[in-house]
Amino acid sequence: MTDTNARELLVLFADISGSTAIYEQLGDAAAVELIQGLLARMEEEAYFHRGAVIKSIGDELLCTFPDVVSALAAATAMQQQAAAVAGPSGKSLALRVGMQFGAALEDRGDVFGDAVNVAARVVEMARPGQILITDSCFEKIPLLGRSRIRTIDRLSVRGRSSETTIMEVMWQRGRAVTTIVPPVPRSQEDEGCVALIYAGRTYTIAQQGNPFLIGRDASCQLVVASTMASRQHASIEWRRGKFVLADRSTNGTFVLPEGGRAIHLRREEFVLQGVGVMSFGEMPRAESAGTVHYQFRSSLAKP
Repeated sequence: MTDTNARELLVLFADISGSTAIYEQLGDAAAVELIQGLLARMEEEAYFHRGAVIKSIGDELLCTFPDVVSALAAATAMQQQAAAVAGPSGKSLALRVGMQFGAALEDRGDVFGDAVNVAARVVEMARPGQILITDSCFEKIPLLGRSRIRTIDRLSVRGRSSETTIMEVMWQRGRAVTTIVPPVPRSQEDEGCVALIYAGRTYTIAQQGNPFLIGRDASCQLVVASTMASRQHASIEWRRGKFVLADRSTNGTFVLPEGGRAIHLRREEFVLQGVGVMSFGEMPRAESAGTVHYQFRSSLAKP
């Protein structure tokens, strides 16, 4: 693969929300049929709107498009297809969609590069039913098509000196657009840090551009010796003045704040405050190899 394979593309990730719960409630056979059926309809919408389906990864679809407008039309149609599918308890399904426009390398039917990496980060931020795009996508949208797009967040991406602006596309008919005031920048003195204590070692997480990864894989900053943990199970990232724990796993992440009740995250996020414990793939237990203690330490706290 060489740089001659690189060209500007719209990269789109579409993830079926709540697939783990679908498998639990319907059973493997029925869940596979439901999810594969929806993925097939999503692929049809991609092709219909001039896109190329690169691959499906479990419950997620990776597509490319020659332009942003075609991708937005496809993403809206995919969300409508999902909303027409009844999942467990008759509740409609929903997608999480993330997009980035930029340079991508094509090789042997796959795509790589900055646009793919950013789009993958963007879809992780999306909630069920959301279509999120970056400022590079927004710049390619005609003026008449920008009225139903709002800025919601900023994202730090490895290798980029400046933050990427994240925007939501309000694709549902009749949904009002609320103007979002950009978050007030926080000063260095009130950021604080999060300390993780595991196996006699303390890991300190301060404001940084890259997520702090936790899991079984040796590439993670904190490697947990638990067979219940996924290879890259969860991440902690400083975002909008908060330390956010994001579950990326198969079995979920458990958080037990001191004095509170255990919370089970499944591809969800949790703002770390105070002190407590977290575990990966199983309930927190003192003797478990997957239990990690956490402490939020404010830099404004008096010594």
